[in-house]
Amino acid sequence: MSNDLLLGSHYPVFQPLVHLGSGEIFGYEALLRSKTASSPDALFRNARLENRLYELDTYSMRTAISSYFNKMNRLGNSPFLFLNVFPSTLLNPGFLDFLHGHVQKYRSIHQQIVLEINEANEEDKMWDIRLLGQKIRELRQHGFLIALDDVGSGAASLKKIVEYEPDIVKLDRYFGNQLSVSSAKQRLVSLFVDFCLGQIQLVLEGMEEPEDLAIAQALGVPIGQGFFLGRPNPLPLNDV
Repeated sequence: MSNDLLLGSHYPVFQPLVHLGSGEIFGYEALLRSKTASSPDALFRNARLENRLYELDTYSMRTAISSYFNKMNRLGNSPFLFLNVFPSTLLNPGFLDFLHGHVQKYRSIHQQIVLEINEANEEDKMWDIRLLGQKIRELRQHGFLIALDDVGSGAASLKKIVEYEPDIVKLDRYFGNQLSVSSAKQRLVSLFVDFCLGQIQLVLEGMEEPEDLAIAQALGVPIGQGFFLGRPNPLPLNDV
């Protein structure tokens, strides 16, 4: 990654999260895309290798906040905005000031922003740092919501739910993929539905086939995300 980060070669796209009962939009997840990198994974991997991950992570959030709320404020409609963030970014001493500096341009949007904490193998040990829990609590005190991403994909996922008390749990797409033909996945999804009921908002990722969506609805999954419900697209959002 070179200085093209500052030249507009990267841009946000937004994928909807949908209430499965009503079909209404619950929120949008901002995802970074590039005109130069071969894939988003490669973009962030190179940033990590060049010690510029915090720079890229905050650039991604800054452009997403600006694009999203400029559009939503004009429409008078602002579902939640999900911003992906690495644990190392949360631990950066300047991160909270960064957030405040960019949300203060918009009226009362703190509680519309969901910080979706990414799983990254390179940062596994950071979850055990007590300071991370303090940072998460501090962000929640300032009105930001916290989501855990890819829950169920790692051995420590359940421990993280207990220790960090997220507002939103995003169940890994593995459980949504071919849900209709796997009784084991159905039982596990049902357990998460019961566990989260009334306490945590549950999102099931991997909704890519109508039959899987139908089973998720029958199991009582409140919110879904996946290509069948909507693909990531740049602004303007045609379905807002």
